[in-house]
This record gives sequence, C-alpha cells and structure tokens, in this order.
Amino acid sequence: MISVPGFRARLRPFLIGLFAAALSVATFAATPDATPATGPSWLDKLGRNFDKSSLGRVGALGPNEQDPEVAAPAPKDGSWLRAGFGVRGADLFRFTCRACHGAAGRGMPPEILPLLPLVQATSAEWQKQQGEGAAGRAQLAEKLLQHQITAGGRSMPGFNFLAADESEALLGYLERFSGVADPKHADHTVQLPVDRVGEVIVKGTCQTCHDAAAASGIRATSSQIPPLAGMTASYPVGLFVAGARHRGQHGPNGKGPELNYLRDQELKAAYFYLAAYPPR
Repeated sequence: MISVPGFRARLRPFLIGLFAAALSVATFAATPDATPATGPSWLDKLGRNFDKSSLGRVGALGPNEQDPEVAAPAPKDGSWLRAGFGVRGADLFRFTCRACHGAAGRGMPPEILPLLPLVQATSAEWQKQQGEGAAGRAQLAEKLLQHQITAGGRSMPGFNFLAADESEALLGYLERFSGVADPKHADHTVQLPVDRVGEVIVKGTCQTCHDAAAASGIRATSSQIPPLAGMTASYPVGLFVAGARHRGQHGPNGKGPELNYLRDQELKAAYFYLAAYPPR
C-alpha cells in the first residue's frame, strides 16, 4: 500500500503534467503563472486570535443568499480536470470575499465592514442623492474600492493575485449585487484551469487563517491552526474536502469554519494546487 506522503510525491508530477496538457487542449483566460502560497496567515499578520476574530468565519452564516446552486454536483466523468471551470463574478466572490463578508456582503461589524455601501458609493446616480459633486465622489469611491481589492484595508487582505479579467468580473458582480444603477464593469465568464481556481481559493480564503508553512516563533493564535504545507502530506483529497466541510479534522466540534459554500470540485482544485505547488 502506498503511504499518503508517497502518494503525494507521485501526485505532484502527475498534476503538473495534467495542468500542462489541459492548457494545450483548452482555451483559458490569460492569467499569471501559478505560484505557491507563501508567508503567514492574515490573522497572524494582524496579530489577531482566531478564537476572538470573525475573519474567515462568516461565509457559512445565515441563509445562502448569494448562490442558491452552490451544491451542483461535479461532472462524474472528471472532465472538469481538463476543461477547468467557467468562473463568473459570483464564483470569484465565493473564492475571495465570502469567508469574511458573508453571503449577503454584510460582514461582521465593527471588525468586518459591510460591502454594499462601499460599492454603492461608486455610483454617480447613488451619489446624486447625497448632494452636489456626485460624479467626483463616485470616481473617488471607485478608485478606493479598486485599491482596497488590490491592496487591502484595515482588516482586509489584498487580492493582488487576481488577473485583470478576474477583477473585472468580480467588480461587475459586486455592482449588480449592490444594485448599482450605472455599472462600469461587466460580469462575465472567465474560463480558468483547475490549478488557477485552486490558487485563488487558497490565497483568497484559506490563507485568512492558515500560514503557508510552519511559523517560526510564537503564533498570534492559540488555536493551533495547521499550516497549508502539511495538508496534502497528511490527508488524501477526500478527507481534505470533508475537513473543509466540517470544521477541520475534528467534526462538528472543531474550530475551523465550514466552507459549505464551495463545491467539492473547487475544494479538490485547492488540494491539487497545494500538491502541485507546495506552500513555503
């Protein structure tokens, strides 16, 4: 019987070959080359304790107002491994924003501010209700929103790993979701390979709480959150998906957030990305 570490050693070159083969037979959007997850978690960067913070833990709270078809099953023939994913703004929202802002974008004030007012402020039509100078305020709000998505904010990590097409689709979805009457961005389908979807999920959701590799010194959290670097060596893909569904490896009594708004094949994409590009 092959051990999990032994299986992982064989899995990495197979996955890299599979991803390369997929690029040769499918048409994908232009995205940056995949890079490993690096550095500490966002919680550790902020010096916040997982047990006392809402960061990364809001995505599964409340009704599923954002994506009622999130439980759609994966194709049984595994064709998604080569064909990749047709990703829209709603999906990019799930991969990056929802863990902290929730399905309805309400956040968890005062630590996590709601999204809707930030997006609505980019609308000149909305700004007209606030008085003169609407166009100028809307332009400034648009610049601030794009800067926050790229560079982050007080409690928000930046998503500078998103490609231009991905950011455009996300902004288009946010405008529609927020009821902006004069949208400036177009939500559209971006065809992405499996490793790219895994990379966006890992960097946009998982690294909120997980360090890429084992941290040196004293951690800023007492929850003993395992680093991403050990995930694929310790667990086969089925247990990885189950753990993401059910609060880590400790079932309903575990401390991890429930990522029940991510589809099984999307969580598998995150696992395959971690296996092909080991965090460091």
